[in-house]
Amino acid sequence: MSTFEEDLLLKGLQQEIATLGTEYVEKNLAARDDFPPFLKAMTAWYWGSAGAMG
Repeated sequence: MSTFEEDLLLKGLQQEIATLGTEYVEKNLAARDDFPPFLKAMTAWYWGSAGAMG
């Protein structure tokens, strides 16, 4: 993952937490054994882009 994608992923996670709450996001992340590439991409693109727009 490039630096840009990593930055977008971190922004995405921050936006997801701001929207859905820390407890909800952490609970769902903890329920996984890993963070699959598709989920990383969707978090970065959807939530990361939403954070950039708002």
